[in-house]
Amino acid sequence: MAQSISRTVEGGEKVGVKRPRLTTMFVFIAVMALICLFFVWSRIQVFQLQYEISALETQVRDAEQDSRRLRLEVASLSKPSRIERIAVTKLGLRAPTPDQIINVR
Repeated sequence: MAQSISRTVEGGEKVGVKRPRLTTMFVFIAVMALICLFFVWSRIQVFQLQYEISALETQVRDAEQDSRRLRLEVASLSKPSRIERIAVTKLGLRAPTPDQIINVR
């Protein structure tokens, strides 16, 4: 267990002082070092996760912006006036004459 050191003081009386064992002290220091390392590791993990979250939030914002832009593009490309203009100018189509129209019942 613990070693004891005894000294003689004036009057012939022995005073004993117990000295802790070195292994107990080393174990305590090792446990404290492990606790400190765990704390540092956990803080590093927090910073890395915050960085990843920030990067993912940026990607989400960019994707939402692309989605809005593409929806606007779809709306402008599907306008009937635009489709009719392309049909007439590029495809050479024209409106049907009354004798070309057939009613289906």
